[in-house]
Amino acid sequence: MQISDLSKRKQKIIKAWCMYDWANSAFATSGVAAIFPIYFVAVFQDAFGDEASFLGMTFTPTSTWSFGIAISTALVAFASPILGVLADRIPIKKTLLLIYTFIGSLFTILVFFGVYTNFNWAWVMGSFFMGNIGFAGAIVIYNSFLPNIAPDELQDDVSGIGFAYGYVGGGLLLLMHAVLIFIFQDTSSEDLITRLSISSIGLWWFGWSIWTLRVIPEPKIEKPIVNLRISQVLNLSVQELSKTAKNIKKFKSMMLYLGSYLLFNDGIQTILAIAGAYAADTLGLPLMFAVVTILLVQFTAAIGSLMFNKLSRIINTKNALLLSLIIWTVIVIFAISITPLKPNKISEFDYNISYSSGQYIVDNVPSFDSDNKSVNWNKLILENKIYTKSINIGDSLTLIEANNLLTFVSNNKNSEYSIIITGGQLDNMQSVGDKHPSSLGKGSIDWWPNFMRENVWYPLGLSVEYQWLLLGTAVGLVMGGSQALARSLFSKITPKHRTAEFFSFFGFAGKASSVIGPMIFVAVSSAMDARVAIMAVCLLIIVGTISLKLVNVEDGIKAAKNDEDLYIKSL
Repeated sequence: MQISDLSKRKQKIIKAWCMYDWANSAFATSGVAAIFPIYFVAVFQDAFGDEASFLGMTFTPTSTWSFGIAISTALVAFASPILGVLADRIPIKKTLLLIYTFIGSLFTILVFFGVYTNFNWAWVMGSFFMGNIGFAGAIVIYNSFLPNIAPDELQDDVSGIGFAYGYVGGGLLLLMHAVLIFIFQDTSSEDLITRLSISSIGLWWFGWSIWTLRVIPEPKIEKPIVNLRISQVLNLSVQELSKTAKNIKKFKSMMLYLGSYLLFNDGIQTILAIAGAYAADTLGLPLMFAVVTILLVQFTAAIGSLMFNKLSRIINTKNALLLSLIIWTVIVIFAISITPLKPNKISEFDYNISYSSGQYIVDNVPSFDSDNKSVNWNKLILENKIYTKSINIGDSLTLIEANNLLTFVSNNKNSEYSIIITGGQLDNMQSVGDKHPSSLGKGSIDWWPNFMRENVWYPLGLSVEYQWLLLGTAVGLVMGGSQALARSLFSKITPKHRTAEFFSFFGFAGKASSVIGPMIFVAVSSAMDARVAIMAVCLLIIVGTISLKLVNVEDGIKAAKNDEDLYIKSL
């Protein structure tokens, strides 16, 4: 059976449902994965530098971002089951979808105004916090429509096409953003364009969602409950959830799958959520390059989701999902090995100083923004050591001044730069600071990126940018498949008269996982480093994959069918 075999009305509804993925993927793409986290890293560093201490814990921009994701998704995770029960008894699914969409898009637009406050970093985080609540809540309701709009045998197809729509739609908007950022980068308008880009995410999201909300029908409810007071609504939710808990033994396969999904989705979503901040904070990738890479991910993910959809027809949904998770594990291990190459050519060093006619001439200095903290650091390099002004291209230094600069870059624990001196007594003296992106430090698994750098990246001449591109291509090919198959597999084992309730559990597992994973990342990165934290998150994918192997999908389908039959008899 093909989608084209359905009636024109059914095809129109399916297309409208898929268009919501097109709409809200803008937040997932330009928002969570690209511009939003990198912009937050910038405003956080403007306020606090590279890290801030609070209640005895050290927060980096990446870990703070992860904390915001964790708390906002936790609120949705705990609210979803209550709202899900109501949406199966009261025809309010479209209303809930509208409310979540409005909240999410509105607060995304409000990011624009943060720069006009005295607490821009908090405004950006608060706006993202509310925007993510809208995004996460809308996804739960949106997913619950799937069993009602597509027959069982087409749910893999519809789920995969929905994700493909999302990747293409989100990718197109991100492409527009990339062009604008490229045009205005390193200009006085760069911040304005970045904020306008973020705000346009909200406009795109709400605007395209109107198509979905106008076309898709409210799922039919047999004997809907109406005219309930607020107290009765809460009592109804508690009563229905209690009934589900008492009868949970009937859905053993579903519960095992939810536990498995919580684990592997935890790892995947955490990796995706922190990727942008990790690229900027740890690897030192510029915003523009990160955006281009995510564009690559988007369009390859659209292809990947359709590829895995076809694969599921050959080896079944569960086995195709298992294969995608195994590939995910390999990808994460590969991601940990990504590391910038150390400066090799003279032009690759931040400070380039050459000897001529008895003096050391400054040929290159790092690029500093007018408000960058590094400007002040630059001025302090030789303070109280003869040279007290900032260092600029064309300046001449004495032997003592050049040696002082070399010593400072080498010994200062906060040094983010590299330096090389050619000619004179300091000929070929060079150093790379401890905070330079290519400095690996002494982390417990830094041997792995160092091994890859020495044996793979250097021999192949692959800079960190090309390493990141390889990673993006691999992620794109598997990301769409794993997400689409996870959703359609759950849809197959869900009773159709309880879609909102059960998809709220699916959403709870997804959002709870989005709490656990970032919290693990925050704790481990605070105690150790980002690479060890990513490896800790990867263990969740591995354990989730092993537990998925134990899920009996056929038993789950039978349990859902039996529950539907009992419901029909009770009417």
